[in-house]
Amino acid sequence: MEEVEIVLVYQDDKYSMKIENLTKSVGEALKEIVEALQLSWRDGGGNPITYHLGRNTGDDEEILRPKFKGKEQTLYDYNIKPGDELVLIKEVIAGSHP
Repeated sequence: MEEVEIVLVYQDDKYSMKIENLTKSVGEALKEIVEALQLSWRDGGGNPITYHLGRNTGDDEEILRPKFKGKEQTLYDYNIKPGDELVLIKEVIAGSHP
């Protein structure tokens, strides 16, 4: 499968990124993007950070779910095309203190 160039939006920045294989799972692609941007999987207090990929679809933002009905989803399943704008969403999961 051919390489596809997408635009990744994270916070207020835009990055041009190449996706080598659209049949890669959303989870694998997300992990590679987080590592390529050298982002942390934990915040300063040690709480885990979860990242999600989204896509702007006109007026709405669609979250690319890693699994649907128990099946791993790929970027190909979401019909990602060259020039598509994907959004990296950061979610900090606060720790609980007894």
